[in-house]
Amino acid sequence: MDEITSVKTKFRMEQWIQLIQDQRSSGMSVKAWCQQTQIKETSYYYWLKRIRQQACSQEIMSTQLEPDGPVTFAKLPMRLGKTNRSPAVVINLPSASIEVMDGAALETIEAVLLAMKVLC
Repeated sequence: MDEITSVKTKFRMEQWIQLIQDQRSSGMSVKAWCQQTQIKETSYYYWLKRIRQQACSQEIMSTQLEPDGPVTFAKLPMRLGKTNRSPAVVINLPSASIEVMDGAALETIEAVLLAMKVLC
């Protein structure tokens, strides 16, 4: 592609990016907006597709870049042992009390609630 064609394509791409942003911020459907602005719906979708393809190819290119230097990893210390966690949910009933801690398994909570349903 020669330089003039490249500049022309880039200019039209920028124009269409602005038009598509205008349509989206208008709150109108694509069909209604195209009718109002006298733009063919097929042209709108053609340029929308081109803009999306360009964005995807740029994203792919940016993820394929090699790092400048070697990648290093840092070792992060972990604290093991008991943590002071307070219950996320506390239910006090005359016949029973339930405390559910953060991170409790869904299956455990379901089993406790089913048991409470039988008892109460």
